[in-house]
Amino acid sequence: MGEFDKIMAKAFRLAEKGLGYTSPNPAVGAILFRDGEIIAKGYHRKAGLPHAEIEALNVAGERARGATLFTTLEPCSHFGKTPPCVDAVIAAGVSKVVSAAFDPNPLVRGRGFSRLKDAGIEVIFDVLKEEAVDFYRPYTKFITTGFPFVTLKYAQSLDGRLATKTGNSQWISSKQSLLYSHKLRAINDAIIIGRQTLISDNPQLTTRLVKGPNPIRIVVSASGKLPFNRAIFTDGLSSTYVATLSRAIRNSADHFQVISVRGGRKGLILKDLLSKLAKMGVMTALVEGGSRMLTSFLSQKAADKIVVCTAPILIGDGISAIGDLGIKKLTDSLKLVDVRIRPSGPDIIVSGYLDWK
Repeated sequence: MGEFDKIMAKAFRLAEKGLGYTSPNPAVGAILFRDGEIIAKGYHRKAGLPHAEIEALNVAGERARGATLFTTLEPCSHFGKTPPCVDAVIAAGVSKVVSAAFDPNPLVRGRGFSRLKDAGIEVIFDVLKEEAVDFYRPYTKFITTGFPFVTLKYAQSLDGRLATKTGNSQWISSKQSLLYSHKLRAINDAIIIGRQTLISDNPQLTTRLVKGPNPIRIVVSASGKLPFNRAIFTDGLSSTYVATLSRAIRNSADHFQVISVRGGRKGLILKDLLSKLAKMGVMTALVEGGSRMLTSFLSQKAADKIVVCTAPILIGDGISAIGDLGIKKLTDSLKLVDVRIRPSGPDIIVSGYLDWK
């Protein structure tokens, strides 16, 4: 790994600190490098606060003149909640900008780099390009399609069961895997479950085991008939929403709000829900529902990634993780790409992106 790659890798580690806080903006890290050393660092901490480049420039002050700026994403060139970063970069006298990726936002793409070049600043991009593609998948989908990036996450036994036939499922996975689950929650803007998970598990859906923001919580129920004494409606730890077809249910100012969703042959149209979540600023959503919810997201092609934790236990007759997807031949099976496998205590975690081509 060359020097540019090493510095950019450090910039990505900075960017990771913003995950879960910056939506609908992307998480970005920035480093100023001069005379063989890092002179300033910054990352985007929260939507509305200074972007990563501005943080680094503010730390460096006059030392930024003649320095090289490393940034994980092309500097913005448009007005949003904050002024364009390119203006500040040019004004600071930076001599070179090294970036990992173009910003896929149609308001920016290439314009930031062009502005910098026009000002006489050398621009190098595609440093750690593959890491950038992976890191910015959620943002790219959100900004180019108007839908959140959706991850399905579940824990199962070695024989593919979410629970025993009586519905007992706490806890299939190890403490290490539970901790990982909470880390996933912390970097997602919303967490989605179904009616049955709410009834069976009475989950809190928080990040109580790790440092990070609690995602908003969404219960999907066509009928809207739910036990409103459950924790997510009463604990006040995060905003809670009920996504439903029913017109009978109304907002409860103290406990939850209603998202009206269109229905179709397969029940709630999940892409209608996701479109409305995107308009609320939700860039990433984590689905922790049961078999019916997981199957619905897959059958409606509404998911982007799957994370499966498999524990070394056998349950036998129980609740299957995934229901009928209408697949008759192996050649028609859903396939994952960019698959990663890693241990988690005694468990194995497999993750990958769904290939809908």
